[in-house]
Amino acid sequence: MRKKEKRMSIKESVKKFYFIRHYRIIAGILVVTVFVTMVLQSATLIAISRSDDRSEAAVNYLADNTEYVNKNSPQRVMDYLETLGSEHTLGDYYTLASTQIARAEYADALGNIEKCLSLYNNEGHELYVDLLMKRGCLQVMLGQYDAALKSLDAALAEAPGAADIYLVKAQIYAQRENMGALSQCLNAYLKLRPEDTAIRALLAQAQFTQGDYKAAAQQYAEILETSPDAKTEYLFGLNAVKNSDFAAAEASLTKAMAKDDNFDGIYYYRGVSRMSLGNYPGAIEDLTVSIEKEHMLQASYYTRGLCFLMDNQYEKGLADIDAAANRNDDPEVTKLVEQLIAELQEVQSQDKAQTGEQALGAEKKAPAPLRPVEKTQNTGGTH
Repeated sequence: MRKKEKRMSIKESVKKFYFIRHYRIIAGILVVTVFVTMVLQSATLIAISRSDDRSEAAVNYLADNTEYVNKNSPQRVMDYLETLGSEHTLGDYYTLASTQIARAEYADALGNIEKCLSLYNNEGHELYVDLLMKRGCLQVMLGQYDAALKSLDAALAEAPGAADIYLVKAQIYAQRENMGALSQCLNAYLKLRPEDTAIRALLAQAQFTQGDYKAAAQQYAEILETSPDAKTEYLFGLNAVKNSDFAAAEASLTKAMAKDDNFDGIYYYRGVSRMSLGNYPGAIEDLTVSIEKEHMLQASYYTRGLCFLMDNQYEKGLADIDAAANRNDDPEVTKLVEQLIAELQEVQSQDKAQTGEQALGAEKKAPAPLRPVEKTQNTGGTH
């Protein structure tokens, strides 16, 4: 009888704790493992070939605008042999630079493009812009980013409507992790090419990284109007979670799941959204699937435990909190679990003090679910 009374005291302490604290609006602090890796990276390839990744703008410009790259091998040999004499004209240096680009001899190619620019004498505006662009792209390939920006800005001054220049600049800023400048370049590009959904998706990711969730939501919404694919629905949902727009997050993640439910953490994030909306049974269902899939296990146990507690299923809730305490997958989640356990213990002690109960002695330790213990059982299944 005494043991049953103690267990009821723990339950009442838990219930009292949740009604005293504002833990009905805690979903914001649960989103501690949203990580979106930027797609934009530096393009440093061994040989020139056109890439399907639009972020490799320097590579693509060189591949698309260097005639030599598209010639067959015998013709390449012939052209290369013809450049081994004494070069005197802009055309000679340009041909040699083209062969060197295809052979991945970027430093030598840059030297010959510089010679072309020194010999340039109003042979044509288009050629001049091309030389500036090639110089900028080669400087990007060689990691000479400051010099590349100067070359690209010079090209923009000559051809402000050349959208690809903004992509090459964006590539530099992505490499430097300058999200503000990156977003500006992508915005400028999209003003010239608004139909390019691939670049709009990159802009949304940049804005997400900056914490500008409303701006990112606008980009995703625009993409979804024409291309409602599962990945965009998923990213839109994650963005909505970070923006605390949980109704939109649940709706978008549900649409994504209907097409593909294998995205990392998708059930966890919809569970967090449902929890924030007060749909604890729905959240428990999602978090159970997340645990079965072994996605974000510690966070899923912790969050499902909170949902059980809010749904007045105290024993299941305490068991899940205990399972989360026995893991250390994510330092942020571990801190949350330890904080929750400490606060539950404090409320339990206060309740006992108020009812005149004595502090627990050596034979009256606090129940195991309320504190971290040694991991002695499999915590990979559902509770």
